[in-house]
Amino acid sequence: MIFLGVVFSRLLQAVKLQRDAFVWMDFNDRATGDAAILVAITQVLIALGLGTSFFDLLKPLTLVQLLIGALFTWVVYSGAVYLVSRFLLDGTGQYAIYLRITGFAYPTLLLIVFTSILVSNTTLALALGGAWFVVVVAHGLMYTVDLPRPKSFLAAIGGFVVVVTVQAIFGSILAF
Repeated sequence: MIFLGVVFSRLLQAVKLQRDAFVWMDFNDRATGDAAILVAITQVLIALGLGTSFFDLLKPLTLVQLLIGALFTWVVYSGAVYLVSRFLLDGTGQYAIYLRITGFAYPTLLLIVFTSILVSNTTLALALGGAWFVVVVAHGLMYTVDLPRPKSFLAAIGGFVVVVTVQAIFGSILAF
């Protein structure tokens, strides 16, 4: 059974960059499933905020595509940060903690909805909306995998660049 009060409490702590949330993620195996749920909920809210109608989301194919895309992005971003952190920046930790940190940071991507309203340039809206996400991930890396601040930000930004690049490549392939 999922105790949403605990999950949302830890989510708020992560958004506020409080160390306790990241330590909890490090020692709680169930946090990976909680992170997946947060990713799914966030993606649905982002889709609604960016103009997808509620009735379109009720179509099983649309919803499944949306959720698979979100989970794919989550896994790829976490993997990119893990690889950069572990093999380029001498970080520690297992892949699961990277998944948890990224999953609990994912709801901050809701800022993309608000920045897209204020900024007409899609790339700028994505960068501004993703900034807090990168900050949360970087702080999570500092607390859990013992990376110094500059390296943790480098890993978080590197993962963001990899995901945007992979999405651009797949987007152009699917356009054919």
